[in-house]
Amino acid sequence: MAISRATQDLLTRVENDAPMGQYLRENFWFPACRSKALEADAPPRAVRLLGRNYVAFRATDGRVGFFPEGCPHRGVSLTLARNEENALRCIYHGWKFGVDGKVLEVPTQRENHDAFCKKVPLKHFPVKEGGGLVFVWLGSGEPAQLPDYEFMGIPDDQLHVTYQKLPYNWLQGVEGQVDSAHVTQLHKDLVQAFAATGRPEAMAAGDEAPEIEFDDFPGGFRYGAIRNLADGRRYVRMTGYSLPWYSYIPFEGGTCVIHVPEDDTTTALYMMRYNADGPLKPDHLNPAEDADNFPPYLTAGREDRWGQQRDLMKRTSFAGFPGHAIQEDFAVAESQGEIADRTTEFLNAADHAVVRVRKLYEDAVMRWLDGNPVAIEEPEVLAGGLMVPEGVDWRDREKASEFVVH
Repeated sequence: MAISRATQDLLTRVENDAPMGQYLRENFWFPACRSKALEADAPPRAVRLLGRNYVAFRATDGRVGFFPEGCPHRGVSLTLARNEENALRCIYHGWKFGVDGKVLEVPTQRENHDAFCKKVPLKHFPVKEGGGLVFVWLGSGEPAQLPDYEFMGIPDDQLHVTYQKLPYNWLQGVEGQVDSAHVTQLHKDLVQAFAATGRPEAMAAGDEAPEIEFDDFPGGFRYGAIRNLADGRRYVRMTGYSLPWYSYIPFEGGTCVIHVPEDDTTTALYMMRYNADGPLKPDHLNPAEDADNFPPYLTAGREDRWGQQRDLMKRTSFAGFPGHAIQEDFAVAESQGEIADRTTEFLNAADHAVVRVRKLYEDAVMRWLDGNPVAIEEPEVLAGGLMVPEGVDWRDREKASEFVVH
């Protein structure tokens, strides 16, 4: 049922000294931007995480630097800086900062120049790259090991990464990704299109009230949204979730959706499409998406129902959003407000995965505050579709592997 205001704030708030923000900062590597967004000696990029502003840049030799956005001298944005010679040079007074965080030049300091440079308080954050992303460690202690996610180490032609900035709280995006029940309704147009082409994902239309079963693992879970079909078989749509923000959905091969909190009311969304067995299909490599904040799916706001076309609803569309299903996801999430009010909800049986992910976060934060952090372990298979006969447990990997359809 509905949660308390205190729990709502615990789960959604990440700025300043909010416990959730502290937990995420001190335990996880953050996706900061796409690797493609940083070119050597190109303009620096502004990055916002947990309500704080940073600057990322790729140096002349290909290394990535990551600093607080404000110059330590007078606070001028280093996104304005010159990026050259493996360093950023602030355009205000010419102070020069090496990619490793060392202060190299202070033209306005004549006496004891080198000693002065060593005293300048410039924070440099560790970075790593993998899976088409730049990851940054914001914590105060030694960086944890960057997990070997499914999409890490995949060749460029087998991976496609997109980025969108979304005007709502990060947990709304997470909850949408672990909610299989909405697929049959909100994405009815897509499911019908799948049926017309014979794609097995169309089986989601066979039962509008899926049963939910879980397969838990440390720091996350897989769950099966089980739909009973007329022929006696069961279509199991497996969705996986792993702390802190990785959602694995059975769509277009391997798909991981990442919701990273920029602040309390803004989210950085990364969608990873990948194929471990070979190059992606051409229709998965949309050139229009190969840019940051490519033309947005939503071109209108609340006053225009987020671009919904009511005349189209009368003729051919259930939800009234022509185009990609992501447009539908964005519209409903944004319609909930900057931070959805979960204290007034009235949930039902199909919301078990939403409840489970909230509990996962609540337990993780409280255990960390108590000095007993949650261990995290990802299984090999997190998402997919199965057509399972009666009597076969979809969680039995050896038996269920015979019935994979996508």
